[in-house]
Amino acid sequence: MRRVLIAGGAGFFGRLVGELLRDMGIPSAVAGRSGQIVMDIEDRASLRAALRRGDVIVDAAGPFQSRTAALVEVACDIGADVIDLNESLVHARRIEALADRVRECGIAVFSTCSAVSAVAAALLRISGIARPARLSALVAPASRETAHTGTLRALLASVGVPVEVWRGGRFVSALGWREARAFSLPPRRAYLVASALPLTLPRVWPSLCDVDCWTDTGTPMGNGILALAARSSALRALAERALPLGGALARMIGTRRGAFAVEIEDETGQVARLALTAARRSYLIAAAPAALAARALAQGSSRERGIVPVDRQVAADELVAYLGTLGISLVRA
Repeated sequence: MRRVLIAGGAGFFGRLVGELLRDMGIPSAVAGRSGQIVMDIEDRASLRAALRRGDVIVDAAGPFQSRTAALVEVACDIGADVIDLNESLVHARRIEALADRVRECGIAVFSTCSAVSAVAAALLRISGIARPARLSALVAPASRETAHTGTLRALLASVGVPVEVWRGGRFVSALGWREARAFSLPPRRAYLVASALPLTLPRVWPSLCDVDCWTDTGTPMGNGILALAARSSALRALAERALPLGGALARMIGTRRGAFAVEIEDETGQVARLALTAARRSYLIAAAPAALAARALAQGSSRERGIVPVDRQVAADELVAYLGTLGISLVRA
C-alpha cells in the first residue's frame, strides 16, 4: 500500500476525501503547515523534505487560481503521483504546460479530478453520445451544507469578471454572472461561471464546439444579488465584505438538495440530460473522483501515466455506482 497524503486535508473538501478513503480502508495523512506531514504547498524545499518516492498526493489546497505548479514540479523530481481537485482554468493550463516533463518522469497527474471536469466526462460517457457538439454543466450546490468561506470565495471569483468559455470551437471571453439560462434537469435558473471544462473536455472530444459551466446558488435571492454585483464594482466589493453574513444566511435558508447536471447536444441536435442529485450530502460528488483515483493508485490497480485525461481518471460506471452507495442518484431525461 502506497502512502497517501492530502494537501489541504484540513479544509472542507480535503476532509471529505480523507473520510471517503478511510471508509474504503485506505489510510491517509493530512499534509500542510500544521498537518500530520508538515509542508508548505508552495515551497519547493519544504515539499522535497516532506515527500517520498511513490507517494500519492491528493491536492485539495485551494484556491487554485492563485497557486503555482510547484507541487507537480517537485513530484516529477521525486517520483510521486498527484491528484488535484482543481477547477481553475488558469491552474489547469499551468499543469498542462508540464505535460512533456510529467510524461518523461513517468508519474501520473490526475488534474481536475473532481466536479466539474471528471464528473462531466463520466456523465458524457454514460450518455452514449460519441460525437457531442455542445455540453453545458450545471453546479447546483446544497447551499445549506456547503456555504463556507472557501466555497463562497470560489463562487464570487466569477462575479462580473471575464471568464473563458468554448464557443464555436475556440476560447471566447464572457463576463461571469452576466449571462443566465434555464436548465430543466434539475429545474434551475443558473448563471455563467468559470471552470476548466473548456480546456479539459475538448481535449477528449474534439467534436465539441461549445462548452460552458453554470451555477445556481440554491439560496433565496442569492442569484439576484450576485447578478447585480456582476454589473457594479461597488456592489461586488460590498458582496465580498458581506461574505460571512451571506454564508450564515445560506446555511439557514438555503437548499439541502444539491445536484450536478449536464446537458449534451449531439451533431444532429438531439439532446441528452443527466443529473446526479441527492437530498443530502450532494457535495460528495466533488470528492468521490479523487478518492476513487487515490485508492486505485494506492493499491496499485491504476497503470495510468502522464497527465491523465479526465475521461480516464475514474471509470464512469464505477463512479456512478459508488455515488449510489453514498445516496446520490443518477437521473436521465
